[in-house]
Amino acid sequence: MEPKREDNPMPEHDDALASFCEALNGASKPSELTHVLTTTMERLGFRHACYHVVRLEGGTVRLPYVLHNYGDAWADHYFKEGYLDIDPILKASPGQTLPFHWSSRLDPEALNRDQRRMFDEAHDAGIHDGYSIPILGPHQDLAAVTVIPDATGPEGHALIEAQKHLIHVMAIYFDRHARSPLVNAKLSSPRQKTLLSPREHEVLRWTAHGKTSSETADILGVSAKSVEFHLENAKRKLGTYSKTHAVVKALTLGLVRM
Repeated sequence: MEPKREDNPMPEHDDALASFCEALNGASKPSELTHVLTTTMERLGFRHACYHVVRLEGGTVRLPYVLHNYGDAWADHYFKEGYLDIDPILKASPGQTLPFHWSSRLDPEALNRDQRRMFDEAHDAGIHDGYSIPILGPHQDLAAVTVIPDATGPEGHALIEAQKHLIHVMAIYFDRHARSPLVNAKLSSPRQKTLLSPREHEVLRWTAHGKTSSETADILGVSAKSVEFHLENAKRKLGTYSKTHAVVKALTLGLVRM
């Protein structure tokens, strides 16, 4: 007698994944990709979702959120306050190969004053109890998808546990679909392509390789003050708050290549 087959215990997960992949196939613009990611996660019970590239192939800089529904106010505040350079979640991601709860990687006693302020302000903005999924590429490039549940405390943790396998698979699909058009996007306007001067391009490129202003000055045969001058000009032109942010934006827009 042939054994009785059991029905799929979670058919709704199969339906959700199929719908997600179908929606991704029709998305290519950043706004479309953001809509697919965030609306899908909202239906699963997560109020916020973001996708960001942590490290490009051969790169050393940490990159900011690329797609998210945190809101422009929080994103602008995050960069303006320099949180990109101190965010312990970003520091934890490169050392992780498996998804992790923020709480499992954060020691409150180890946070400095600025990091505690960052988390207090993030909590006020509704960003808390996160779950991050690192996605390691074939050449040590690294991206991550993060979700923030609607519920807090044990209820939020239970939601993550119930959905973690599904969102892990979705994150991998999303990364494979989104990374290339986002990171390698070129500016279409000729005027924008010449936004940076040749020297500004050079100092940003060496900064992207992890060189200090002094090291860049030695390479280019100019003074460290000259390097800082060109970095400040590049930051102003790009509308960024720090040299790391300027490098990230230039890389993302295709103005600088590693």
